Amino acid sequence: METKPPTKIKKRILDTARKTFAKNGFSNTSMDDIAFAAKVSKGGMYHHFPSKDDLFLAIFIENQDSVIKSQPKLFEKKENLIKDLGKLYDSFDFQKDLMRIWLEAMNESAHNSKLKQMVVKRRRHLESLGVLQLKQLSSSLDLLSDRTDSELLQLSKGILAITNGCALFSVTGDNPKQVKQIWIQMAYAMLTSKKIKI
Repeated sequence: METKPPTKIKKRILDTARKTFAKNGFSNTSMDDIAFAAKVSKGGMYHHFPSKDDLFLAIFIENQDSVIKSQPKLFEKKENLIKDLGKLYDSFDFQKDLMRIWLEAMNESAHNSKLKQMVVKRRRHLESLGVLQLKQLSSSLDLLSDRTDSELLQLSKGILAITNGCALFSVTGDNPKQVKQIWIQMAYAMLTSKKIKI
């Protein structure tokens, strides 16, 4: 999904919304609060973002896309797998404000069907990207070559779940080095495990 760079006004709205959501929480922030803080008219806000849900999702997509684009070139040699997993983890750069926003929105999505649909759609997009990365890893490192697309999707979902869990740990104050070690160990175990029937 290729996105155009935001205009100056749109960028100001996104930056202000990120700070306001982080300070007040998702449910305690209104579009009026963001418009006032960004010094933008309500019409200008709604021109760029039809709803608070759309604005929130745009913030998270912008962050995730920048993480995906900034990932270093990795996984060219099997003997560098652990080191490369560490570099990949570092590229995630869990920003506590964004993770707090995301976790609150996940909670909010339990009773906000529009937000839930948006969150699920974005998660499926990330899972699909994960499958593509796993296929690339499979061909370059000769790992997972016996896995079907369906099995790679399950593996992608598992790695995403571990990543979400580690992001939660980082927000709640766990030791960052230990969280990174947990992620590397779990991702390594998943990537090098033998195929099992359940």
